Amino acid sequence: MSDLWIEVDMDAIIHNYRQIMAGLSAGCRLMAVVKADAYGLGAAEVAGALQGEGCTAFAVTTISEALLLRNQGVDGTILVLGPSSPEYWQAAIQAHIELTVSQLDWIPALNKLAETLGTKAGIQLKLETGMGRTGFTGDQLQELAAALREAPQLEITGVYTHFARGAQRDRAYTRAQNEKYLAYVQTLEQAGIRIPLKHVCNSAAYLDFPEYHYNMVRVGTLLIGHCPAPAFEGRLRLKDPWLVKARIVHLQKAAKGTFVGYQSIYKAKKDTTLAVVPVGYADGFGIEPRLVPQNIVDLAKIIVKNMAALMGIQLGREKLFCNGQTVRIAGKIGMQLTVLDVGSAPCSAGDEIMIPLRRTQANPRILRMYKKNGEIMRIRIINEGFLSPSEEQLSNKR
Repeated sequence: MSDLWIEVDMDAIIHNYRQIMAGLSAGCRLMAVVKADAYGLGAAEVAGALQGEGCTAFAVTTISEALLLRNQGVDGTILVLGPSSPEYWQAAIQAHIELTVSQLDWIPALNKLAETLGTKAGIQLKLETGMGRTGFTGDQLQELAAALREAPQLEITGVYTHFARGAQRDRAYTRAQNEKYLAYVQTLEQAGIRIPLKHVCNSAAYLDFPEYHYNMVRVGTLLIGHCPAPAFEGRLRLKDPWLVKARIVHLQKAAKGTFVGYQSIYKAKKDTTLAVVPVGYADGFGIEPRLVPQNIVDLAKIIVKNMAALMGIQLGREKLFCNGQTVRIAGKIGMQLTVLDVGSAPCSAGDEIMIPLRRTQANPRILRMYKKNGEIMRIRIINEGFLSPSEEQLSNKR
């Protein structure tokens, strides 16, 4: 098996789901957002576990993601949140996948396709209230209603919008978006459009605006154990289901003054031990999102961090652990290999290092082990299908 792998704790995901369900307003349903392979955890595995808990609605970004869920036995509602290409509509309709409609010319095209297939197509309408990305604006609503009245093969199951600043403290903008959404919905209903489901809340709005829960909320970030922003910490008792490990594949002694890695930017300050682990940029390790400063304090932090890096000082880099002790990266992270300065920490080849790897940046080819009650229940290897772990494989990882 691999010397680099990810462990996903399904019990933690179920715990988070139950925490969220306990905070839902009366009559409100939860739509679990499992886009981007459930933020790297595994969409089919996460959705399957939540389905076992009674979840009946899921959201993804693309039709291909939706078809994967359906093919892996996920029932109930699957909504495609993003715009979709007409070439994939037939497969979606036949799999009873709901499509988001955000352009007028899609309505007659979808209606004609559904009529040809002898069925109805489930759709949800996206309203643009301030995100500036996709959706119908207020000046399109009358034309939208007229087009929908001429599309009997389309079954409208819901209407939603997306909050742009739900995770920020600027609540006024979110309130303005919600007011616009309600006005748009009222316009459609007055034009004879029936709307079974109304939903606006993402993870942040679920926490901050319980009065906006309406029929449904769309939650993703909280399910995977993350808060949408530091200000939300402690609002729910979340558990982190994500743990990345790599085995030490090489150890060697290094004398004081030894240069390590590309450009020789790291120099051992004393006699030490260097360990090599098989993880690098190709796996998503060391890659950070480009942050846009929101204020002068954010800008100052970015400048200080970059100036420190120029002098060989890494600020803000997450810690790595070996046998309970902190170790540090020696020099630059490589494509698939990274050197650690383990100092006097007791370690041997084959020991496990805890790797701080972002969920959505983790290479999907990294082996994933799914655990329940502390035992491995499933192993996923991309391009090699799903493996049921043998006793020998299990014993190697214990």
